[in-house]
Amino acid sequence: MEQQEKNDGLKKEFFSWLRTIVLTVVITLLFCQFIARPSRVDGRSMENTFYNNDMVILWELNYKPQRGDVIVCNNKNPLNENLIKRVIALPGDQITVRNGTVTVNGEQLNEPYVKEAVWSGYNVQMTVPEGKIFLMGDNRNNSADSRMIGPLDTSAIIGKAVFRFFPFDRFGSVS
Repeated sequence: MEQQEKNDGLKKEFFSWLRTIVLTVVITLLFCQFIARPSRVDGRSMENTFYNNDMVILWELNYKPQRGDVIVCNNKNPLNENLIKRVIALPGDQITVRNGTVTVNGEQLNEPYVKEAVWSGYNVQMTVPEGKIFLMGDNRNNSADSRMIGPLDTSAIIGKAVFRFFPFDRFGSVS
């Protein structure tokens, strides 16, 4: 009788742990599929904000882009690589990029995050079409962005980078 009670107690404890583990896995999968997900930074285009192989959490749920946000989007390029860039202009915005100076709707942007003086001659003047956004990397001299490939569809946005979790010495929220 005592042995039977002991076995029943072990079974209950086992199934309690199993239920907790399964529930944790299901909640984690749902969270990563629909709300937020990890993403790896590939390349140097966002230095000094992000470096190659940094790991970030992307917020996906009900995200609407805002100027200054750092986002990850699918460029639908032949290599199917995702891009990480900063939102510079939104649909309907008038943007001018000339000799490294960026103006949106007639106001010059204060961009303390830009890595260094821009030497490339990619000058742009346009109104961002509806359903599109204008993106640029913080490392302007080493970034394939909207200056070259044009504005990107808002439907290509995967999410906003909100938190860096690797490397640990730069662990924290993204600004």
